[in-house]
Amino acid sequence: MFHRIQQYALLEAGGQWYRPRAYGDPQPDDRWKGWLIFFPVLGGRAIAPPHAETTQATWTALITWAAGLTPVYVEGALERALTVAEEPPALISQLATAEYDALEDAERLEIAADVKRAAADLDEAAADIARADAKDIHRERLATESALAAADEVAAKAEAAVHEEAARDARKAAAVAAQRRRSAETSGTSPRNGKRRATKKR
Repeated sequence: MFHRIQQYALLEAGGQWYRPRAYGDPQPDDRWKGWLIFFPVLGGRAIAPPHAETTQATWTALITWAAGLTPVYVEGALERALTVAEEPPALISQLATAEYDALEDAERLEIAADVKRAAADLDEAAADIARADAKDIHRERLATESALAAADEVAAKAEAAVHEEAARDARKAAAVAAQRRRSAETSGTSPRNGKRRATKKR
């Protein structure tokens, strides 16, 4: 009975897309043979090279072998399988129909994942736009606050200038009044009635 080990990226050959999978085939001496089998995505019979790709002493060693296959190696196995153009008789008969169902499920899951990735990309794009808008709003707010602060500063300076001028006028008026009082006291004239005070004779 074949045991599925690993699935690889889709490959295209002759206008047909294939899903590569690695399988382990247990041997009577407890060793494992490793096969690469290619399932047409649009349906049809699976194909494989005429012979096992490897024989490993243990299941763990076979898993390690399957994990280390490069895309170039898998493509070469597909070319060999297409050259044979038919699967070994004992091979496909051992692959249950469930494997094809699992393949279809895998394709559906991959399509769903692509849709989710596309949606995530759109969400990220929307988030980028929102972040850019937020930055623009922040810049506009800072510019507005700066303009308002500048206007407030100009108004405050103008008001301060008015108060300063009023204070100067008040100081001048006070100085003039004080000068008049001193002049009146010096000349002996009352600042109220303007009459000279009479001096008592002894």
